[in-house]
Amino acid sequence: MDKMNRDITHQVPMSAEEIVAKMRAGKKEVHEIKMGPLSIPVRVLSCDEVAAVRREAIKFATIMGGDDTDKNLAIQKSTLKLASTLTKGGAPMLSDKVLALLSLDEMSYLYEEFIKVMDTVNPALEHITPEIFRMIVDALKKNTASARDLSMLQLRAICTAYVDLIQRQEIQI
Repeated sequence: MDKMNRDITHQVPMSAEEIVAKMRAGKKEVHEIKMGPLSIPVRVLSCDEVAAVRREAIKFATIMGGDDTDKNLAIQKSTLKLASTLTKGGAPMLSDKVLALLSLDEMSYLYEEFIKVMDTVNPALEHITPEIFRMIVDALKKNTASARDLSMLQLRAICTAYVDLIQRQEIQI
């Protein structure tokens, strides 16, 4: 009994922040997106933050009578604003005032750059081989799968695989 007591160690429970820090060990907390000579620091958004952005964009588009384009633009703006807010209660580098001055193309560019950063920190981003790509295409043709069954990152990886196949001229268009 004495040996068993010596082998048991009591640990203080970790906080949620400590658990996430361990999960992300070795990953940078702040990343950069660039536009021209400007470097914009951004951070990874939590699942709850992304869900809140999407809910607000849907509410905005509904109230304003907008369509999916309006909703997507609201998502892009809110995401960039939130991601460029590095500290709780801090001011975002991409404030409402800055975002309001951007063209549609500039907004899209910054959002795409943010998504590229998020792809680099995603621990589960798949590399779709040509063989897997063909299997997915076959499943879609047979209606045994749909695009809704795939995550955005999987869809992006599929698009990348498709471009790779076209570049290698392994498929006919």
